[in-house]
Amino acid sequence: MNKREKQKEKTRKELLEATIDTISTEGLDGLTMSKVTKHAKLSRGMCNYHFDSKEQLIKEAFQMVYSEHETTWRRILCDQRRHPVERMNEFISALLTPPIADTNKLVVWLAFWGVLSSRQMYFDLYSGTDREYEEAVEDVLLEIAGTADPVNGMSLHAIAVSLTGLIDGLGIQFVISPGQLTSQEAILSCKAYLSSFFPEFW
Repeated sequence: MNKREKQKEKTRKELLEATIDTISTEGLDGLTMSKVTKHAKLSRGMCNYHFDSKEQLIKEAFQMVYSEHETTWRRILCDQRRHPVERMNEFISALLTPPIADTNKLVVWLAFWGVLSSRQMYFDLYSGTDREYEEAVEDVLLEIAGTADPVNGMSLHAIAVSLTGLIDGLGIQFVISPGQLTSQEAILSCKAYLSSFFPEFW
C-alpha cells in the first residue's frame, strides 16, 4: 500500500470512529454527516468522497465494530494449540474489557438491536456469523466436557447460547448503569455461571 492509499484508509477509519462516537451521543436518528465531520475535524467534502450517504456511513461503522468482535473471538476460540479452559477464560475477558467492551461501541450495538430497520439489516448481514460464534463457544465447551451429553440438565448448545447472552447482557449493563459493575466483576459472573456446569471454572 502506497502513501496515498494509507492516507485514504486513515481518513476512512477516522470518519468511522467519529461515527461511532457520534452515535453514542446522538443516537442513529440524531446522526448527520455534518456532525461526524465536525467530530473528526474533517471537511464535509472529505466525508462525501469516502461515503455516499449517511446510511453507508452507519452501516460501515457498525461493520467495523462487528469485525473487531468477530476477529477477537475467532482468534481466541479457534486456537487449537491452547487448552480449552484457557481459551474460554481469555474469550470472556476479551469481550468484557476494552477495546471490545468500549462504551461507545456498546452503544452502537444497542442502537442496531433497538431500531427496527437496523435490526433487520443486522439479521440479514450477521445472523449466519452469530450462529458460527455460538457454535465456536459450544465446540470449546465440548472439549472441556469431553462428551456431548447434557450437563446438569442443559445441553452444551444451551449453555453456550446462555453464556453469549450473559456477555451481551453485561455489555448492556455497562451502558445503562455505568459504574455499577466493573469488568472484573462481569468476568467473574460469567465464570460463576460456567462453574455450575464445569468445575474447572471454580
